[in-house]
Amino acid sequence: MRKYINTDTFVYHNQNPHNRKTDDCVVRALSTATGLSYTDVVLGLVTIQIKTGFQMNCKECYEKWLESLGWEKHKQPRKFDNTKYTGKEFCRELWSGYTDIVGSNRIIAHIGGHHIVAIMDGKVWDTWDSTDGCIGNYWTKK
Repeated sequence: MRKYINTDTFVYHNQNPHNRKTDDCVVRALSTATGLSYTDVVLGLVTIQIKTGFQMNCKECYEKWLESLGWEKHKQPRKFDNTKYTGKEFCRELWSGYTDIVGSNRIIAHIGGHHIVAIMDGKVWDTWDSTDGCIGNYWTKK
């Protein structure tokens, strides 16, 4: 098992209540960032899954859930030359500006291909360091 070291842009954190390493990144990220229990997040997502037919880890499901809680979706941030920010760059260069604008120290973001993470206090909190991936759409709550 790979051991991750905390950095200036990453904190090892496993929100899974059984400390499992499994494909639950959506639930871990949402629970970490919202402060809701892992179980409450699962129940909320399953309720939407039943209503919509979208699996709880599909963006159509968790976006609807985040919206119901008052989280606002933002488009992928881009640099002046239209290139994408990595997670490291986002945490180092944009974090304070975004938190000043939205008034929150918690962000939920797509990072890399299909991964979703909680970013708090300028660091990605997760079970593995995905900060080399590009930041995609993200959500904030005032």
